Amino acid sequence: LDRNRIGNEGARAIGSNTTWKNLKELYLNENTIGDEGAVSIGSNTSWTNLEKLYLWMNNIGDRGAVAIGKNTTWTNLTELFLNQNRIGDESAVSIGENKSWINLEKLYLYENKIGDKGAIAIEKNTTWKNLKELLLNQNRIGDEGAVSIGSNKSWINLEKLYLWKNNIGDKGAIAIGCNTTWSKLRELELGTNLISDEGVVSIGSNTSWTNIEVLNLRQNEIGDKGAIAIGSNTIWRNLQEL
Repeated sequence: LDRNRIGNEGARAIGSNTTWKNLKELYLNENTIGDEGAVSIGSNTSWTNLEKLYLWMNNIGDRGAVAIGKNTTWTNLTELFLNQNRIGDESAVSIGENKSWINLEKLYLYENKIGDKGAIAIEKNTTWKNLKELLLNQNRIGDEGAVSIGSNKSWINLEKLYLWKNNIGDKGAIAIGCNTTWSKLRELELGTNLISDEGVVSIGSNTSWTNIEVLNLRQNEIGDKGAIAIGSNTIWRNLQEL
C-alpha cells in the first residue's frame, strides 16, 4: 500500500483488523498517515506474526510513534522503518524501552528530530542482540548520545551504523572509535558532523572492525593528524569506500 493517499481514516481501519493473524509484512510508506492512524496500528494485538512494518515518509509524530513503541505483541518483528516523519525523543524513548522485539534486525529512524535523550534510550536496550542496521542520520544527536551509542556492548551483530548529519563532535567520535563489540560492522557513516583530528585518531586506532567496508567522514573538521591515523590503520583490509 505504499505511495497512495491513505490517511488516518484508512490507517485506523487497517489497525483495527483482528483477522489477519498471519500478516507478516505491512507497507504503508509515503502516505499521509498521522498520529491518529499510527496509534491505531500500534494498538493492534492481533498481528502476532508481523515481521516488517514500514511507515516511512508519513506525518507521524510522537503520539503515534510512542504507541508503536509500546506494542508488545509483535515479538517476531525484524524490521521497523519510521524514517522521515516527525519523531522526537519521546518516541525514541518508547521504542528503546520495548523489550519484546528481541528479533529486531533493522531500525530506521533517520531524518527525524531525535536528540541525545532518544539516542541514549535506544542504546540502553540490551535485548536487540540481533540488530544489524541502525540508521539515525539527520537527527539532532550530539556528543552525549554518541558516547552512549559508542559504549554499547549488546549489538554484537551490528553491520550498519548511520549517524551522519547530526551534532557529534570529538567526544562522541572517540567513544565510537573505542567500541570493540561491533566486530561485524561493515558501514559507519559519520559525515557532516563536528569531528576533528582527536575523534578521528580514535576511529583510526580501532582494530576490531575487521569487516569494515564503508567509512564516511566527509564534511567534518579533519586535518593531517586525523588523516594519518586513518591511513595508518592496517586492519581494515576489506575497506572499499573512504
